[in-house]
Amino acid sequence: GKVITNDDSNTAPFLEVVTNKPGPLPGGKHIFLDGNDAISKMTIGKGLKVELFASEKEFPDLAKPVQMAFDPKGRLWVAVMPSYPHWKPKEEMNDKILIFEDTDGDGKADKCKVFADRLHVPTGLEFWNGGLLVGHQPDLLFLKDTDGDDVADVRERVLHGIDSADTHHALSSFAYEPGGGLYFQEGTFHHTQVESPYGPPRRCANAGVFRYDPRRQLFDVYASYGFANPHGHAFDRWARQIVTDGTGAVPYDAALFSGKLNFPAKHGQAPTVYKQRTRPCPATEFLTSNHFPEEFQNNYIVPNVIGYQGIMRYKIEEDGGSFKGTELEPILSSSDLSFRPSDIETGPDGALWFLDWQNPIIGHMQHNLRDPSRDRNHGRIYRVTYEGRPLSKPAAIHNEPIPKLLELLKSKEDRVRHRTRLELDTRKSAEVVAELAKWIAKLDKTDPDFEHQMMEALWVHQRHNIVNEALLQRMLTSTEPNARACATRVLLQWRDRISDPLEKFKTMAGDEHGRVRMEAIRAASYFDVPEAMEVVFIAMDKPSDIYIDYVRTETLKMLDPIWKDAIAKGKDVKIKSEAGSRFLLRSLPVEKLITMEKTKPVCMELISRPNVRDEVRREALRTLASLEAKTEVRILLDAFVAVDAKSDQTDSSVLFDMVRL
Repeated sequence: GKVITNDDSNTAPFLEVVTNKPGPLPGGKHIFLDGNDAISKMTIGKGLKVELFASEKEFPDLAKPVQMAFDPKGRLWVAVMPSYPHWKPKEEMNDKILIFEDTDGDGKADKCKVFADRLHVPTGLEFWNGGLLVGHQPDLLFLKDTDGDDVADVRERVLHGIDSADTHHALSSFAYEPGGGLYFQEGTFHHTQVESPYGPPRRCANAGVFRYDPRRQLFDVYASYGFANPHGHAFDRWARQIVTDGTGAVPYDAALFSGKLNFPAKHGQAPTVYKQRTRPCPATEFLTSNHFPEEFQNNYIVPNVIGYQGIMRYKIEEDGGSFKGTELEPILSSSDLSFRPSDIETGPDGALWFLDWQNPIIGHMQHNLRDPSRDRNHGRIYRVTYEGRPLSKPAAIHNEPIPKLLELLKSKEDRVRHRTRLELDTRKSAEVVAELAKWIAKLDKTDPDFEHQMMEALWVHQRHNIVNEALLQRMLTSTEPNARACATRVLLQWRDRISDPLEKFKTMAGDEHGRVRMEAIRAASYFDVPEAMEVVFIAMDKPSDIYIDYVRTETLKMLDPIWKDAIAKGKDVKIKSEAGSRFLLRSLPVEKLITMEKTKPVCMELISRPNVRDEVRREALRTLASLEAKTEVRILLDAFVAVDAKSDQTDSSVLFDMVRL
């Protein structure tokens, strides 16, 4: 029970560090422009306007802002970490979460509260159940105010074991999917190991993306990929997600490399969404706002902090099973060498808000971690508006009745629906689902957005951990392919509580839309039975592209050993589809085929298989002609055409063998 006081007075002094990037002022100090004056250094896109919301001048706590989020009340929460790149011993560990408000509506912050302090490099934050999830390396903390003073009085560690060896590679870019999973990521050199109540520890080495379901306390490695340092994770209207490898600002469709792999395996090199010309990227956002013109809708917004110091903009379009991007006119760039846009988000007013880290030096390799030129005092918050267009009217969300909240799920603005879901998270699940059933019944089926509204209903069930198999089945057969793809992802999350999930994935593998087939193939990697290969076989009967080919290759890393082991041991693999039967037969040796019942697929395989004795091939030809009530010549010609059409996949000797018949 003895109280021990730390006393470091007898430790050696710190080594003096000399900056390798001195400023022009006496003592090597750097020039910092006033927050408003810094706008004059910006080259701003056509029709756009930049306004200062807050700076360190008015609010000294706004030092080194790294990530932000708007709550259902419309307030702006900001994580600041002046201790970056790491806490220095003998100094107070006191990074913070701040809450900013504009109480008079003039576009300027007039109130700032410290929600939480004494944090350690809080690289990410997002709301949950009336509180806040915060990255507090090596933990994920849950902070909550229970007495209404906007100061956290609950401080609970919900995850531990997230690597913190390199703070700018640690858990970052917090982003919710509509269904309630919280995603964050880490970079190379890190080795994370988190205990799980659902099985063995979840492990990841040298970069990956994590998914955490706070309602179920379910934590998993979502994508194990060889990133350098991923920063930026954003979801669009249909929950399609782009993960950006921040070091190179390389954008990826996250679905491609999020199939299951066993530790320590990594996914192979994936196709990218577009070819970038700038780097590095700290954050990203899909812009949907009634305030901006149509040409800005669903643009992918990408800040850049070295070399080109500005905010890029890309048009995103469907491309087969994935999507592609085209660079547009940037939002802005700055000639202020300390300008470092560190996060970006669409606000309740429809404006595009961003943080400015404001530092003359950045990065770890280039400068000493304790370089005196690393600024620890500055930080700004700006918003970008479109001149001549009214701002969006902020939606009333906090404390609104459930029926009104459900109506907000019809909004065209992604962030309005996001904040609405956050508010619904705080309500009793039984009450939410009861009102949701009434809401669904009243939806207008002629509304062009009807299928999306129905998908929102499914996502609400998912967020509240209430399985609705009937609604899921309805969305799996939606007329909207994006809805079917989304429902396929929900099916994967619910696979342990849904009847015959593998059979449902087989159905989705035969879908006419490439995105749906790709999601089904990805999902198959999570099954450890040989029958899961049928999902891949069925999809292979449909057109493919580079994205589907990639996902198939990655899924086969898991399924191929299971499949080959089952075949080698002669297990009875239950394959039901014609496409699956064909691929099953191709994997069997000729000796096995000869002993099987001479069905049409077996006969066709013997006729078109290389290295089959002529008498065996001829007997299969006779049997198939009888089964089909056709002449042997007709059967042979049809088989010849089929084999020749796949000449790039077939041994050419088969054609000569067939001619001999």
